[in-house]
Amino acid sequence: MSKDLELIQEKLPNRSASVLQEYGKKSPSIAEGKLRFFSYGSNMNEQKFREDTKRCCYEFGLITAEKRTLAGFKRVLCNKSKNHGLAFSIHPSDKDNVEGICHDVPIEGLESFLKKEGVLLKEPTYELILVSISEEQQPVLTLVGLKPFSMERLNYERARKALEYVIASINGSKRWSVDYSDMLEAKNKLREMLGEV
Repeated sequence: MSKDLELIQEKLPNRSASVLQEYGKKSPSIAEGKLRFFSYGSNMNEQKFREDTKRCCYEFGLITAEKRTLAGFKRVLCNKSKNHGLAFSIHPSDKDNVEGICHDVPIEGLESFLKKEGVLLKEPTYELILVSISEEQQPVLTLVGLKPFSMERLNYERARKALEYVIASINGSKRWSVDYSDMLEAKNKLREMLGEV
């Protein structure tokens, strides 16, 4: 594992640090200076992704991005977010699949990426997990939420932020021809809560 990666690993909570270490042992992409991630929410929106990484001190975009499907998981708008009110997370579900994208994160941009995702917070909002995706030769990293929160409990301001986040996620999904029917349901529910229907 590279020195840069070891320094980042030291800043991570235990479970995410263990996952990153395991990934480093299994993935040849580390030697090429990159990590492979599966993204399933607003990270599919290139403009938003660039703005978010820039805000966290190292701007980069969606590198070598390709549409992918993660089997055995379901995407749900259920993770409390300071910036977005509510954000998507994934949960194991045998009969479901989540469409998203796999993309590379350069090692020099990893800290910026993990900061924007809330993995490096004192109380992290997401943690790293390793998943297998049939179209990818090696396991890839993804994020799972740690702050479950019900949409119905959102106040007006947080519901408004969540709606903006979901719309950004839908726009990103369209770019990659990713199925966003579940996102559309969340959007409609939020609009109803906000009295926009």
